[in-house]
Amino acid sequence: MTRFSIVIPTYQRREVVLRTVAALDRQGERDFEVIVVVDGSTDGSAEALRRLAVSFPLRVIEQENRGRAAACNAGAAVAAGELLLTLDDDMEADPAMLAEHDRSHREGADVVLGDMPVHPDSPPNMLSWGVGDWARRRCERLSAPGVEIRLDDLLTGQFSISRAAYDAVGGFDAEFTREGLFGGEDIDFGHRLRKAGFSIVFNPAAVSYQYYDVDPASYLRRAREAGRADRELLGKHPELAADMGASPSFKTRRSRWPLTPFVYAPAWLSAPLRGAAVALARSGRKGPSARRAFFAIRTLEYLRGVRLAGRSLRARGQ
Repeated sequence: MTRFSIVIPTYQRREVVLRTVAALDRQGERDFEVIVVVDGSTDGSAEALRRLAVSFPLRVIEQENRGRAAACNAGAAVAAGELLLTLDDDMEADPAMLAEHDRSHREGADVVLGDMPVHPDSPPNMLSWGVGDWARRRCERLSAPGVEIRLDDLLTGQFSISRAAYDAVGGFDAEFTREGLFGGEDIDFGHRLRKAGFSIVFNPAAVSYQYYDVDPASYLRRAREAGRADRELLGKHPELAADMGASPSFKTRRSRWPLTPFVYAPAWLSAPLRGAAVALARSGRKGPSARRAFFAIRTLEYLRGVRLAGRSLRARGQ
């Protein structure tokens, strides 16, 4: 039986996913297959992947754009491995990544989370800086002895799980990323695994480097959809209210400037604020003042997503 099935969901990122898949040829652990699920891409990803010369079994599945969770489930459905490893399409695996996941599983883990630093080739802007700073702080905190893995640590961009654990909780909830929406599916999945009592560990030596090249407009859209996802997450799991309220990653703090005046800004202000934030990020500025301004607008978009989802849920009587 194959030891690892690596499932890579991808959408409209042909060159990035080709780089990610090709890098897997450098793995020291060789007992693996790769399943790439092309989630409605129209950029030639599937054809390019099928032409890629690699030394491991590679399967390419195409589906309509149904979102990341559905793509992960589709890959898992045809996987032959004892262990499933989900890998985002912008993650370049360190050669020891699979061996480190394997070691943690052999030591008794059901679920393994890896370290995801920013790839040094990522465009040097405030967004890659922010993600890199987050990844560094996350790794430092989770590497400390006896640390508790928090709800917001349960991310599946580089994540392995035993087949038995995946089947026991029923995989990802595709409703969170329906029609290509962003966010919520990994936290929901991780919470269900934690609630079921499965052993979850962080291995800092299981490394993949994220090539972070997200356009500022897409970044703000994701922030709004993340707010929507968190509100829906609470609708599905009301017991998470305390966890989400205590976690720094879920808090929406109202900083002194420039966020406070606009926390409850009218809807018509959203577009010009977004436009100003996108222009600021694209200008190349990344000093402290520019970062504070941009990420304040990011928080506003997150809050907007929370409010819009709340209205939708109330309209449906939820």
